[in-house]
Amino acid sequence: MNRWVSLIGAILLGLLLLVWPYIDLELAAPIGRWAFNAPLADLAALLLAPLGAFSLLAVGLPPSARRPLMLAASGYAVLLAAGLVGALVSNEAAAALHEWVRKPLFFGLVYGVGVAGWMLTTERTEAARRGLVVAVAVCTAVSLVTSAGRILAGDTLWFQDVQGLTNNHKTLAVALAPALPLLWGWPGHVPDRLTKTVVALGALGLVASMSRTAWISAAVAASFFVMWRGRPLAALRGLVPALLVIGVLAATYGHRVTGSLAQKDALRSRHSLDKRAWSLWVESPLHGAGPGASVRAEVSTFPDYRVNGVDAHGVIQKVGSEYGVVGLSGLFATIGALGLALGRRHRVGEGLWPAFLALHVNLLFSTETFSQTHWAILALVLGLGFRARAGP
Repeated sequence: MNRWVSLIGAILLGLLLLVWPYIDLELAAPIGRWAFNAPLADLAALLLAPLGAFSLLAVGLPPSARRPLMLAASGYAVLLAAGLVGALVSNEAAAALHEWVRKPLFFGLVYGVGVAGWMLTTERTEAARRGLVVAVAVCTAVSLVTSAGRILAGDTLWFQDVQGLTNNHKTLAVALAPALPLLWGWPGHVPDRLTKTVVALGALGLVASMSRTAWISAAVAASFFVMWRGRPLAALRGLVPALLVIGVLAATYGHRVTGSLAQKDALRSRHSLDKRAWSLWVESPLHGAGPGASVRAEVSTFPDYRVNGVDAHGVIQKVGSEYGVVGLSGLFATIGALGLALGRRHRVGEGLWPAFLALHVNLLFSTETFSQTHWAILALVLGLGFRARAGP
């Protein structure tokens, strides 16, 4: 790879990682009647993607990676096809088509092919690791400062926006949860003192955030690093599913223990979101109501109308309602093909498989399905994971 191309790619990846957790950190400008806006992370990824795609074409996929990646791409193509059909038959076709291009198509091509392709082919993986260390350290500092202010103000269990960065401080914790195991178990690197310090502070940030989604994801990932009788806890049969079940039960019924009205209200809001998603799914079970429908659909009945304009919380609700059974099947095929391959390649102490699991546990409860906070780390995991067994 040309030295200058390699350097430019490393700089763009560093910029991407530095701004990856902040969904409201964006560039906005009027262009005629059109108001352009895009997160800085997506713009950095868009600039990096052609370098990654061309590099991938020049180098080619490692033989061991071809089958799982082709299967994953086929599954994702099914998701895209379902979304396109849903958009074309939607009552709001223009908005649905825009959402289809901007979300699943953009993230699949730019992050899933471009950024992941760069990570699969670049020689600067150590620079990427250092960039992630800096990015996690900065995000942790922002999260801890925000949480300290929230807790001191007496709003421990409520959410708080971080102006110009995110509309909900918990999105920072959700972004950090899969990044911490990846950083700790970066392939070919033993955690040094700086990495240990950053990960420890990041874990403290997760605790202070009161994000139950981040806690569950982090607990699943941590089970691969905590040893018991010479084996990681995750090796105990049924432990990971048990952590998920316990986490869901605690998140659902925790308000009965704490007496928190904020937690109770959040649970009721999620119930309203789930009811809306189900109604959209029932109306269009095969291809769904079209991309973005869960945000555009309005409910008029009390108390469910309060979730109007709020995205579905959970990948099954989100994709099921907008892309139907066909789209959901395609997404499951994609995740399954990638997960099986990464799981088979997993070595004790490495963080790729734990990070992949944490990313997708996040999706069960969050709005990150088509977001930079999910796809940036996923691109790192895929790029590193499918080059790890193919040599340097």
